[in-house]
Amino acid sequence: MLTNLQLVAYSPQGEHASLSQIRLTGDLQLSMQEEWGRQLSEFCDGVREIAFDPGYKPESDERFVIPGFSLPDSIETNREGLNTLAPFQPDPTSLPQLSALLAYATERGREVILIQRFTRSHVIKPGRYIFMRKGTFESADSPALTLGAKLDAVYYPAAQKLVFHNFRNANSILPLARFYEQASETEIRQVLAHARLAAEDVDRFAVDAPQWFRTRFAMLRDSHVLDEYTPSQIRADATGYLDIEIRGEGDDAKIVFPRDRGAAKRLLQFLNEELYKGPITEKLYETNSKRAADTSPS
Repeated sequence: MLTNLQLVAYSPQGEHASLSQIRLTGDLQLSMQEEWGRQLSEFCDGVREIAFDPGYKPESDERFVIPGFSLPDSIETNREGLNTLAPFQPDPTSLPQLSALLAYATERGREVILIQRFTRSHVIKPGRYIFMRKGTFESADSPALTLGAKLDAVYYPAAQKLVFHNFRNANSILPLARFYEQASETEIRQVLAHARLAAEDVDRFAVDAPQWFRTRFAMLRDSHVLDEYTPSQIRADATGYLDIEIRGEGDDAKIVFPRDRGAAKRLLQFLNEELYKGPITEKLYETNSKRAADTSPS
């Protein structure tokens, strides 16, 4: 059972980041301790913890573990420090930057931080939800937040242990790419030769590729996104994020992997779920850093 739960909004912003208190009534705190406690049990009870292996897809009853993991400096690990945080105000300025909700709590005498990623789907804009008051339905003047039904990661501060199931989801909140292997020139060529990609210049990315690209090609390879989704599905999902060019039709359709490195970077970020759209302003951000994405041509 969880006790002493405190809910915090995590908002990375470029080189900096901030935490804000989400103040709760006593009744809501008790309710959330029960709900987040249930999610913690579902996430951790009866599972097998395994060392993080970038090329392995864990089973439903397995969790990746990274021991000795240090949270970013922007995330407070000391509960006492939470009392000095400013209250979170859900407005057009703060909501686009919100990346995750962190629940600081105590479980069986040990401190634990429960982590849920936050996306635009968790924001309900005024006029899009109604509730009944004194027999009449009405809406509110400000946005409302919904909480996820499951956790994306759990962190134990005393042991510096990070537990997660899905790399892509956890990496959208915490900087995990540094734990990932880098693709070789041969492996990059294999990715770009995928049946659903049409690379304009393979050598430009395969020969002497920077570390950033080699890591993202390895992530893309292991995600199997190109196997599980058609080019048309990927282009449809990219609406509002970036324009994806497709050559061919039907089973012969291919996503054009552009020669331009700026455009290629944005495509890799999208395919690896490292781009995020602000829920209010709909401005494009990079996950982890949450700096505005460079949408200018390179």
